[in-house]
Amino acid sequence: AMDFNLSLDDISKQFKDVTKLFTSSGPGLPVADLDMVIEADRMYAEVASSPASSAEEHAAHDAARFRLAWALAHSRREGDAKRAVALLQEGAYDWADAVAARDRRYIAAVAHYNDGDFLAARAAAEEALKFDAGCRQAETLRAAAEDAIARDGIIGIGAVGVGAAVLGGLVTALATTRRR
Repeated sequence: AMDFNLSLDDISKQFKDVTKLFTSSGPGLPVADLDMVIEADRMYAEVASSPASSAEEHAAHDAARFRLAWALAHSRREGDAKRAVALLQEGAYDWADAVAARDRRYIAAVAHYNDGDFLAARAAAEEALKFDAGCRQAETLRAAAEDAIARDGIIGIGAVGVGAAVLGGLVTALATTRRR
């Protein structure tokens, strides 16, 4: 005789294992809380309110803009990741040398990843790796994005399979009722 008695802990563990398959905690990315975003936004607004007349002021603008983009990219609040991408978009702002292009592309990859756009995250991480092939953070994020893309593909294939099975069942049911 088989023992079908499962403890609540066993059921909970099995549920968590299945849940892990369909969700992602990401590649260990830090999370920015609302206070961090608000402070970075305030600091950027402060420096952006006056034009950068010297290289030093331009560097301060760059640093504040990047700090805000970092906070937004690491925030879990709806819309923050898209705002981070807009701040980092190539050609939207004249970056000086204060913030490396690799770092801008990596933070854009983080924003895309946290927004669930894994294809864009992989592309931005690959761009960061073009600037610095040894950037382990970008490599880890690229791999996590590829895993998420593969996982989404498997889930999509499963959904199509379930849909096909349901459709097949309906067709069979209709065919058998018509024969009667």
